[in-house]
Amino acid sequence: MDNHTFLQPVPDRGPVSAQVARHLLEMVERERLLPGDGVPSEIQLAKDLGVSRGSVREAYRTLAALGILNIENGKRPRLQAVRAEGLAQVFGYALTIAQVNQRHVIDTRRGIEVHGAQQAALHISQVQKARLQACLEEMRASLADGDTRRRIVGDIGIHNILAEASGNPLNVLLLGALREPIEHSMAIDVGTRRSNAELARIVDAHALIVERVCAGDAIGAGAAMTSHFDLSLASMPRPHAEAGNDSSATADDSSWVMAS
Repeated sequence: MDNHTFLQPVPDRGPVSAQVARHLLEMVERERLLPGDGVPSEIQLAKDLGVSRGSVREAYRTLAALGILNIENGKRPRLQAVRAEGLAQVFGYALTIAQVNQRHVIDTRRGIEVHGAQQAALHISQVQKARLQACLEEMRASLADGDTRRRIVGDIGIHNILAEASGNPLNVLLLGALREPIEHSMAIDVGTRRSNAELARIVDAHALIVERVCAGDAIGAGAAMTSHFDLSLASMPRPHAEAGNDSSATADDSSWVMAS
């Protein structure tokens, strides 16, 4: 850490707190720090940079809100691994202000999950295969007992395990971030909006994905995931969408995402 680094307000570089945040991130890169490693206290960093403690506190709070820093009273701030929650807030906000809509979310999920299923077929472990089968059984059991929540938990579990099995941490991060804002907006009675035949097709689609992944068939797994998204998109209700305008997002749209 430089003991004689002084930050001055520079208009084109933003407020001092933003410069402090940038300085800390540069320090993380320079010193190759990892999650769990400590960073200077507010007092120390303010002294090192020649800025007010308030500017450092504001920078640290911003980094904490982004999920970069873990700040606890009486303890040295520490770096933490990036989590889906921070990205979910950003995506959720984008949905709220209609900068994106749920179909955009679905398109992005499709790209991630089709390739992710292919990679999962190549890298999945025996433990992950067993977990996939358990989630699939939960979905099947839900058809008999009508437990919507049970089906949804199994559904989400399958997608999360596939993302994990793909071996790409970004798949887990992005899938979690894309799902969370829509999960929060879903209606409690998702299952009642679909016929038993429709629900059975959803379960069958997941069963084919699980079968191909567990068989190590990357091409088949990608095709099964593609068919799953195609089937769901075809049945996705758009009661308020205007011709040529894809920007509206309805409660049924969020229900579809959770049911898929």
